Amino acid sequence: MGILVAAGACGSVDKTDPDAAIDATVDTAVVEIDAPPPIDASEIDASVIDAPPPIDATSIDAFSCTANQFQSCSGSSAVVCNATGTGVTMTDCGAPGCNATAGRCNMCIPNNTACIGNSVGTCGADGLPAGAEACALSCTPTPTAHCAYLEPRYLPDICDAPATVMDFTVSATTIDTNLDVLCTGGIVTQATGPAICVIRARTITIGPGNVAVTGPRALALVSDNALRVTGTLDASANLAANGPGGGSQLVASGGSISTSGSGGGGGFTAGGNAGSQTAAGGGRAGGAAYDPVLLAALTGGMRVPSNSVIMGAPSGGGGGGAVTLISCRGTVAVSGTIDAGGGGGPGGRSGITVGSAFAGTGGGGGGYVVIQGLGVNLTGNFFANGGGGGSGMTTAAANGIDGADGSRSVTAGAIGGPTAGAGSGGGGAGSFGTTAPAVGAAGSASGGPGGGGGAAGRFQTYTPTGVTPTLTPTAVSPRFETNRTTPTR
Repeated sequence: MGILVAAGACGSVDKTDPDAAIDATVDTAVVEIDAPPPIDASEIDASVIDAPPPIDATSIDAFSCTANQFQSCSGSSAVVCNATGTGVTMTDCGAPGCNATAGRCNMCIPNNTACIGNSVGTCGADGLPAGAEACALSCTPTPTAHCAYLEPRYLPDICDAPATVMDFTVSATTIDTNLDVLCTGGIVTQATGPAICVIRARTITIGPGNVAVTGPRALALVSDNALRVTGTLDASANLAANGPGGGSQLVASGGSISTSGSGGGGGFTAGGNAGSQTAAGGGRAGGAAYDPVLLAALTGGMRVPSNSVIMGAPSGGGGGGAVTLISCRGTVAVSGTIDAGGGGGPGGRSGITVGSAFAGTGGGGGGYVVIQGLGVNLTGNFFANGGGGGSGMTTAAANGIDGADGSRSVTAGAIGGPTAGAGSGGGGAGSFGTTAPAVGAAGSASGGPGGGGGAAGRFQTYTPTGVTPTLTPTAVSPRFETNRTTPTR
């Protein structure tokens, strides 16, 4: 529909009209402006208009799960369906962690050990307990949990690794510490003492019967668990032959080869002095008393050197053996016998000068036996007595008589060599218990005086702090020393 616009007549302008500013010369005409027709709603086809489909509430699935069933692991937490099956709960599994394969929290840290009181608990690869080991003493948590074991004197590291040999049992035989093949735990050198042959096994049994120990090395029997001596462990010297590891200490020599015998080996007490041509005990002094526990090395008894370097002059009595018995994680039990006695001193002998007279030699000192364990139970017989001195030659150049090896007695020492005849001085008896050895007897102007008796050795025990050893021996000579403590690892 057109719109008509009409202008006013010429010659008159209404200044109040906004259009009055329009130039009057403009040709006013009617202008028809076309406008869009009105929209007829009835003419709209609703079918051609796209609209979103209506929302169907039933198409949304609500969350559901099986009540109380494991779902997954989230870090160290276990995700579990709740009791109504409409959601989940998170359970922190802590240090043991979550086990996705098993669908649960681990009960313990897999492949780990831990102290449970005085036991060591082991966790399997599946995160479940795999058993526990009761400790003889205590459980040590570092570096990993383990049963405490001994740190023995002289061999502090020997218990760190378990033995590879299961059992070592010997009866009625000889152990030669010089045979490397027998030293299954290695050969340990000592800067100031003899090397140690270590026999290492899970369990060790000595006996029944007599087991003699020989060789220059000291002996260490080291077990992981039980160590039992039911027979006789003989580490004694035999005349001039030292016991195993014995003889590294020497009685000072010197003096005339014919006018004085040699003194006995020292140990628990001083060794007995030798005789001279004119007085009992007037010859060379015996070795000084000493306590082997104060020495850095495991050392056996003191031996007696030869009276002379001249061919034919005999060496004196050998030193008793050095032995340590160790149970790393158990008890050392001795119901049999241990003997580490000193050797008897040989009698005087002729030298290269025909008819010369030589004095008797001194008896060797008893050895040193060290028993160490988480437990110590000693009920048997224990001897480390000194050897007897030998007698001197006679005026007719007959040889002197050897002294006896250290006795197995608590009431009598080794017999000194008796006089061999005219001019021969008898040897001094060896020490036993706390009794000092006897001195050698006098000789004569043309006969040899006797050697002095050897001193007894020592027995020493070691246990961890708080552990008291059971020391109820049937017989012991000399006495057991006061128990000492040793650390554990």
